Amino acid sequence: MPGANPYDLDPEVRALLKIETFQQGKFTTREFVENISKNILKRANPKEFDPKPFIRTFERSIDELLKLRESVKKESKDLEASVQLIETGHRKKLVELKTTFEDVVNSFETLETRINEVGNTAIRIGEQLETIDKQRSRASESKELIEYFMAFNRGDISQLEYLRTQNGKEGQFKAATISRRLNAIAKEVDIPGGEVARSRIEKYCEVLEKELLEEFDKAYRQKDKETMKHCAKTLQEFNGCESCIKLYVNQHQFFITKVNLSQANEFLTSPSWNDLPNPQVPPPAVDQGLVELYKEIRATVKQEAEIINAVFPNPINVMQVFLQRIFAQLVQTYIESLLTHAENDSTLAYLRSLASVYTATTELVDDLKGLDMRQKRNVAPSKMVEEGSRKSNTIAELLDQCIEDLFVPYTEGDRYIEKEKKSLSELYSSLLLQFNAYHIQQQSRAQAGGLFQRAVNQITNQSGGRDIADIVTTEEDGSLSVSTAMLILKIHVEAIRRSVKLSPPSELPKFTSALFHVLLDSIGKQYVDTALDTCLDQITAMDSKYEPDFKPFRVIKIAKDIIHLAQNHFQMAILPLASPSLTIHRDLTSDKNRFMMGVENKMNSAVQKMIDVIIARLSYLLSRQKKVDFKPKDEDDIVASLATTPCNNCVEYLKKIHSSISQCLDGKNLEYVLIEIGVTFHSILLDHFKKFQVSAAGGLVLTKDIAKYQETVALFKIPQLDDRFEMLRQLGNLFIVKPEILKSVLNEGHLVKIDVKYLLPYLQVRTDFRSAGIDALLGTTAEIGSGERNFNEKARARLAAMGLNIHIGLGDMP
Repeated sequence: MPGANPYDLDPEVRALLKIETFQQGKFTTREFVENISKNILKRANPKEFDPKPFIRTFERSIDELLKLRESVKKESKDLEASVQLIETGHRKKLVELKTTFEDVVNSFETLETRINEVGNTAIRIGEQLETIDKQRSRASESKELIEYFMAFNRGDISQLEYLRTQNGKEGQFKAATISRRLNAIAKEVDIPGGEVARSRIEKYCEVLEKELLEEFDKAYRQKDKETMKHCAKTLQEFNGCESCIKLYVNQHQFFITKVNLSQANEFLTSPSWNDLPNPQVPPPAVDQGLVELYKEIRATVKQEAEIINAVFPNPINVMQVFLQRIFAQLVQTYIESLLTHAENDSTLAYLRSLASVYTATTELVDDLKGLDMRQKRNVAPSKMVEEGSRKSNTIAELLDQCIEDLFVPYTEGDRYIEKEKKSLSELYSSLLLQFNAYHIQQQSRAQAGGLFQRAVNQITNQSGGRDIADIVTTEEDGSLSVSTAMLILKIHVEAIRRSVKLSPPSELPKFTSALFHVLLDSIGKQYVDTALDTCLDQITAMDSKYEPDFKPFRVIKIAKDIIHLAQNHFQMAILPLASPSLTIHRDLTSDKNRFMMGVENKMNSAVQKMIDVIIARLSYLLSRQKKVDFKPKDEDDIVASLATTPCNNCVEYLKKIHSSISQCLDGKNLEYVLIEIGVTFHSILLDHFKKFQVSAAGGLVLTKDIAKYQETVALFKIPQLDDRFEMLRQLGNLFIVKPEILKSVLNEGHLVKIDVKYLLPYLQVRTDFRSAGIDALLGTTAEIGSGERNFNEKARARLAAMGLNIHIGLGDMP
């Protein structure tokens, strides 16, 4: 435009230099600068940069921004002055409002005080009016009662009768109330001529009660709940409704149809009765007759609870009477008949029936408790929660008392636990009768005396008086069995479960201890100990001339398995129940450990005796060695033979030993027994080879025997024994090497560790000991132990460098 200033800002830039640009929420300096420079960049020459337009624009923009800042500062100061002025006015207003509010509060307090005074005055007036009204009502009622009393004295009951018959249910209720009060007055007032009125009042009350009961009974049969409710309400006011409750309960069809239940003995037809006395069968289910009875009780109580809540003004009392009648007349009678029949069958049948009956009855009681609570909420929702809870507790307490009364005759004191102990004793005695009879018969062949006779008497009593000799037994009857032990423990676990259910918690540790001691006596003394005692007697009677039986090892294995089962049973079933009593816990642990230690000692004794028997048998087999076995005449036959007969017999016996023991023992026990046998047999062989003259051909036979011994013992897979029999093999080489290399053999292997005086007896039995000059070759005399071995200096230096002791005897071999 002509006349326009070329240095004026662009309109778009000038629009950006307003306060609104900086009030935006997303303002950034970079965008602001870019917007100012945008138009300049469009007009700029891209080939040559000219900074002047930018400088002029930025300078003018800064000037405008400075003006804008001054304007904003001025406006801020004006606003601050206005705010201060307004705040001052606001503070003054608050002070004025506070003063006014305090005046209002004081006025309300004064008004409240006056209202309270007026209210208290009104309450006192109301109380006085209420007292006066009660006195007036009492005076009016007294006047009315006196008039009725005088009318009865005159024999005129028309007024009361009219009230009862002509004014409907309300009139009947009022007549009943007046009759009750007249009856009470007649009993308390003693005036001349009052006997006639008293007699007539009592007669009238009886007639009134009878008519009400008849009306209630009729309504009950017709299922007219409204009439029943009216009669019950009237009788409640008349005599507390006791006669009405008795009538309702006594004539109930449920009691009439079930009254002869115990005589019917419905439970006798139940198929579960055949399994009750059998300990090998799990406890049968609850008697079917009892199940049906409890099912009917649940249904009946549920049905009657609705009627009782709808009809009676005091349903809780009626329900108590109804439940007491059910438990006293039906449940108790049935349970007594059931348990009497079970006890006649067996003690186990009695205990199983008692436990199942207790469980079923507890479930019934729990169901009845829940039903009562639901009924109260459904029938009377307007009742207070506190009242409903109190009634529910009353029913619960009644049911708890009923179940306690039912089972106290069976669980009071020690009655129950004595039954359990008796049952366990009977079951264990019956289960172990054949077992104990077998062992008694075995011992009777070798023992006699007081202790043995007492055992015989005990078994005789358990067998029902039969003579032990008359009981036919087999060897299998006298064998320990894991399955039998499992059955013993299973019977005991069942008894423990019953005791947990039927015993008071405070008595449970004591009862558990009593039951565990019965188990220890049975599985310990009567079973495992008896088998081990017989086993020890059989081992003692074994003759080394005959190959012994390895049955004792099987007995030991089974006994070990049984005590392991008993230990697990103790840890899992007994200790947790005994824990509440530290004394009983300590005593039980001590008794269990004593039992385990006794069994382990007997097993160890049996193992040691069996080792002795095995060694005696090996010694006997070696004693059959002939003197000519190692000094044969026919060398060709000997070279062709594999080993001597005693060696073959010993090898065969050792293999049987290893096979039998490996099947019965394991781990360290097996290793201990094999080491004991191997070490002892090694010592026997060392002594055995000193006894026979050995020729050159006989030496070959002897080394074959040793090789077979070594091969057989290697089956044991015990390095300690392998080392010993390797030494024995090297010792056998002394009988076959030529005299000139004998000294070299003595300086090798295990022999280098052995003193010459211990090797000399084996060299002396060589037939060429003197003829070949072996004694001179060794540089020693023929007397055993007369001197020390002469090693050359080189051999001594080598042994010293190896740290070996050259003064070790054969018996000290590792």
